[in-house]
Amino acid sequence: MSAPVPQEPRFGGIRPAAVSMVSGSAVVTALTLANAPWEVVIVAVLATLVVSLVLGLAKIVVPNESEHKRDLVLEYIRYRERRAKQRERRAELRRRRRRQREGVNRPEQHDPAAGGDRTLP
Repeated sequence: MSAPVPQEPRFGGIRPAAVSMVSGSAVVTALTLANAPWEVVIVAVLATLVVSLVLGLAKIVVPNESEHKRDLVLEYIRYRERRAKQRERRAELRRRRRRQREGVNRPEQHDPAAGGDRTLP
């Protein structure tokens, strides 16, 4: 593991979530001054909040060092591969069980040429 290296602050030291809040506030103000319908203003406010929360959460969850980011991405890829294999195994088990049930409970097939139970019109 490498020694931590201080990173240069992005956005001049302002966090990305704060940037989205400020830009979202500007959008809401512009919509309000333009006499936009209240539904549009509410959607803009909610979108601003969601983006800010996602950016803030990403800042907390994703580590700063690139080596750790790489490990996080590789672990996510491994997780997705394990899940895909589990899904394939479950699907194969379902197919086997379905075949077994159909084999055991299969109704007798009547040959239409042999006559069967139907009367002719």
